[in-house]
Amino acid sequence: MEKTQNKIIYIGNFRPSFSTENDVKSAFEKLGWQVYPVQEDEMNEGTIDEICKIEKDYKFILYTRTWARTDSLYRMLLKRTNKPTVSFHLDLYLGLGRGLELNKDSFFMSDFVFSADCGNQEEFKRLGINHIGVPPAINEDGCFLGKKENKYDVIFVGSEKYHTEWSYRPYLIRWLRENYGERFKMLPDGKAIRGKDLNDLYNSAKVVIGDATYSSNYWSDRVPETLGRGGFLIHPYIEGIEKEFKLWKDFVPYNYGDMVQLKMLIDYYLENPKERNKIRLHGMKTVKAKHTYTHRVKFILNYLGYAKN
Repeated sequence: MEKTQNKIIYIGNFRPSFSTENDVKSAFEKLGWQVYPVQEDEMNEGTIDEICKIEKDYKFILYTRTWARTDSLYRMLLKRTNKPTVSFHLDLYLGLGRGLELNKDSFFMSDFVFSADCGNQEEFKRLGINHIGVPPAINEDGCFLGKKENKYDVIFVGSEKYHTEWSYRPYLIRWLRENYGERFKMLPDGKAIRGKDLNDLYNSAKVVIGDATYSSNYWSDRVPETLGRGGFLIHPYIEGIEKEFKLWKDFVPYNYGDMVQLKMLIDYYLENPKERNKIRLHGMKTVKAKHTYTHRVKFILNYLGYAKN
């Protein structure tokens, strides 16, 4: 019989090739773990039955949620499983409308909840959620320099239509358009940019502007994704980010809403390619050394007590 050591069941959305779930799955596999993937939107009561039949051969159940409608199914699994349950996601909940009834959300009822919200530990504790903060990361295979074309001066990668609780995003985009005109490009323009094409994009832009819904000790995967792929990033300063990245050496910070400062920084670095290049290469080195999903999975396994299994 096949040995059952180092195996997990992972519930998530594996359909998109560039999903967080596939990055996490890849990291587990690189560390010698076998992953049994369960496609979340195909789950039903029969899936729960199947998981409970085979779970004895697996160390724990990992869950990254995409669809809220699976709440009742995961709640059912929580009642029936005898294995440790682990939730993992990159999103911010506390401080937003979707976080108002977090203690009623089955995703946060797992034995262990790992998320990028590293600044609200006391509130998670008050809600009875066993939360562990882990900063976002990048697939280590994505950490390389793409083609260098100097095609763009200033870019923003993402959508102008963000959630309504964060009005800074559309304001920032309008400001960039007004101040840089044709020198500013918002991407993607249509189809999503992934993989090697994203590396090429970041390497062909002089300045990449970042943004994230503000919450102390929280930032999106935009930071490791940009730096890890060789982009020169100007990003708002967030309390706690200096614990993971060196300000002015890995990326250039500015204060939220200080557009005078932001313009000064953009204009300065547009005219100083040597300094730009030094910073972006240092940021890439930092991400490769500390901020890949392999690092995050190692942390999770160590926290759960499986690091040496």
